[in-house]
Parts: sequence; C-alpha cells; structure tokens
Amino acid sequence: MKIIPIEEAVGKQLSHELTGIIPGKSENITFMRGYIVKVEDVETLKNMGKYHVNVIDDNSDLIHENDGALMLANKAIGKGVTLSEPKEGKVHAYANEKGIFISNISKLEEINLIDGIKISTKRKYSVVEAGQKVTTFGITPLEIEKDLMNFGLSLIEEPFISVAPFSSLRIGIITTGSEVYEGRIKDAFMPYLKGKLEAFDFNVIEQTIVPDNQEIIKGAIDDFIKRDFELLFLTGGLSVDADDFTLKTVKEHEKVEIVIYGSPVLPGAMFMAAYYDGKVPLIGLPAGLLRGGNSILDFVLPLLMAKVKVTKNFIASLGDGGLL
Repeated sequence: MKIIPIEEAVGKQLSHELTGIIPGKSENITFMRGYIVKVEDVETLKNMGKYHVNVIDDNSDLIHENDGALMLANKAIGKGVTLSEPKEGKVHAYANEKGIFISNISKLEEINLIDGIKISTKRKYSVVEAGQKVTTFGITPLEIEKDLMNFGLSLIEEPFISVAPFSSLRIGIITTGSEVYEGRIKDAFMPYLKGKLEAFDFNVIEQTIVPDNQEIIKGAIDDFIKRDFELLFLTGGLSVDADDFTLKTVKEHEKVEIVIYGSPVLPGAMFMAAYYDGKVPLIGLPAGLLRGGNSILDFVLPLLMAKVKVTKNFIASLGDGGLL
C-alpha cells in the first residue's frame, strides 16, 4: 500500500475500508477496500477526517490484513464452526451447534508469539451455543510481511479450532451400596444426576441399584454395555472403606481400562474415569458430590456429552481452579 494525499487518490483503489461519521447523517459512510476514489468523494472523505488515504500498491509484496486473517482462519478451523467474511483485519468463527469448544492451547500460544498475528478464543472446553462467536483471527498491522505470515501458517500442521456438538446419549447409572439396595437409605444420586443433566439432551437414563458385591456390579456393567448404553455412571463405593467394591471391580474387569482415579478438584477427590473397550466411558462419582454445589462433574460432563475423551492430562490440569 501507499499513503498519499486524498487529492492524488482519485482514480486509485483504496487498500483498506474507511468508515466515518458526518454530522447530520444518521448512518456511517463506508468506503470498501478496492473502491476507486472519485472526484466527488474528495470532500466527503475530508469531512470524515481523511486527508490522506492508503491505496493499493501493485508492487508491494506485503499481505493485506483481511487476506492474512482469512488465510489463518481457513487453515486453523476444523469441524463445527463457520467463518465470517474478513473485515478490518479480523475473521470470526461461530459455532454451528451447541457443544463444547476445542482448541490446542500450546499451538495458540506459539502462534500468538508472532508479531502481527493474534488469535483470541473462548476457553478450551467451554460450553457454547449455536451461532456463538468462539474465535477471532486477527492481523494487527494493516499489512504483514509474507515471511511472518508464512511462518505462522507453517505452524498449523492440522486444524486446532473446532466445536464438538452434544449428543443424545443412552445413559446408565449403577448405584452401588448395600444400604441403598436393602432400602435402609434412599438413593440420592439419581435426582442429583438428573439435575446436572438438565442442561443437556439425552436419549434415555436408566438406573440399577446393586449391593456391594463385585460379581453383581460387574454384571450390571456388562448388561448396560450389551444393551448399547453409551455412558455409564457408577455412584458410590469409591473410597477406601472395607465395603467399597466399585473401584476394585472396575480395575479387575478384563475389558475396562482406568484412565485415572483421583482428581485435584474438590469436591471430587475420589473421582474415577475409565473406558470399556476404549469406547464407552465409565465414570465413578464419589458420595461427597451429594453435598451439592459445583464439583468435578461440572468440568467433566460437557466432554462426556460431546463424546470427547476424558484424559489423565485433562483431569490433572483441573488443579488450577480446582478448589471450589
């Protein structure tokens, strides 16, 4: 681009959008990028305070802010998002459906260290609504050097911005505890979980109550799996008491692999995450969650409902802010 007096811009193309307010006019006046300045525009632009303007320089090897932002966005986005048109050096990404926002934080930091390139996102694993803005890709100078732009693009080996929509799941609840099975106390986990699940769509929710018996607990797990349930909650029996068999049963199940037992989120220290055949999550919820309020479940539930794998690293990262 070249900066020239407005009088010399007649017949030349503007390299950037120009927007201004003229007293007495109800709407802003905007001259779009690429607009060819006419003689009659000179006074209008001066009234907008534009005595000098940027015009397109065909000999420049710099990349325009809008072009750079769009190049960045097109390479970074994955499934579940839609891009806006570039404007003023920015391109926005919007969620196609309600779900959770997914990003690569280390990649985001790496790119944001490049002068002139900036990406702003919602927090990773935030719950987002359909049509909500989740990311803004921006180029801060009016034009950016090709080398810098190409370096930024080279860091994006694969898309790292996406939205995973929530699924309508078949959810099974296995409530363990002889005291509940024998009717000595009333189960509190079913109403607790129903309250947490109100914000999500689900296909069916079914509960079975079993005593503190490993074979019976294992049988309940296998029965839900055979009936194509997609998410299982195991409630209770996760501490170190003599009658707690839930964790032991899961550990010894030949088709189940435990991802993690124990979390840095309080309440939720004795939380468990495991997967049956690597596909169906088995989530152990300790009785301490029934005290109410936020807990480890509030961090994990959005991932489960979007069919995003719960990992050991994710649970470990929750220590930052995990004291609820």
